[in-house]
Amino acid sequence: YYDKVDLDITNKEWAKNLSFTECNLWFFPYCNNKHYIMICVNIKAERFEVLDSLRHKDFEKTYKSMAERVVQYAINYMKTQFADRTVRWERFSWFKLEKVTQPDQISCGMYVIRWMRHWEGKYNSALTKDWKRIDLINEERECLMLDIILDEENLERERIMKEATKYCNMKNKKKELKGRK
Repeated sequence: YYDKVDLDITNKEWAKNLSFTECNLWFFPYCNNKHYIMICVNIKAERFEVLDSLRHKDFEKTYKSMAERVVQYAINYMKTQFADRTVRWERFSWFKLEKVTQPDQISCGMYVIRWMRHWEGKYNSALTKDWKRIDLINEERECLMLDIILDEENLERERIMKEATKYCNMKNKKKELKGRK
């Protein structure tokens, strides 16, 4: 999967103003067989952290070689960014989060997004607080969808808003007609 992805962002316009040397956590979401996990390179703790909301027992067999490839790409890139800072990659260890089990088979992507917002290199309650309840995960899903749709940078925002208004008007008319019968 990652062999086909262009991970060389050194010449990308959006990356020119980023200061990677100030980052201690690098996040790499990864999808394997429709299941998302997060690989985090934690510079400060000298760890490669694997966050898996289903806590797969077969990590070694299923994810380890892929995770190692992702980490190798990250290391190669970071060597160019951290040239002035000594990072001893050979001292890094692997860490696997064991505290999270999602309540369904479809919310792994939402967990990955939550981890990118709240992971600080250690477990904290903001990561899983009340996330055993599907209704709260779905509420977060809806909020994320609305954030994307309503964002001023969304080029499709106006079109989507018009379609949504048209849909709501049509639905209200159907309710009115049903009420008259």
